[in-house]
Amino acid sequence: MTACEELTVTGDRHRLRQLLLNLTDNAIKYNQRKGTVTLSLRRVAGNAEVAIANTGPGIPAETLPRVFDPFFRADASHSQTVEGCGLGLSIARWIVTAHGGTIQITSGPNRLTTATVRLPLA
Repeated sequence: MTACEELTVTGDRHRLRQLLLNLTDNAIKYNQRKGTVTLSLRRVAGNAEVAIANTGPGIPAETLPRVFDPFFRADASHSQTVEGCGLGLSIARWIVTAHGGTIQITSGPNRLTTATVRLPLA
């Protein structure tokens, strides 16, 4: 973990837990062998910002705009080896939006992939 401030947000604790599990699960599943996953929690402009990053193969720029689409999987080669149906990020975006926040994925081939969630502080 790179940063961990004590912050409070208001929301459905079950859905927020689901959000964090989905994003962390993706970071682990799509990481490279012996790669790293980092998590951080910090205050940014009146929001709680959670960032979850991995050292996986990255997501090509042309597919980044579609990562939140239901059933979309950026790399078809993972379809047989990585469990899932492509709903995790779609559900994550729904949870974040329902809590008045934002979610963003940044990545590129052979670069750090980071999911950044900003939720209003309580």
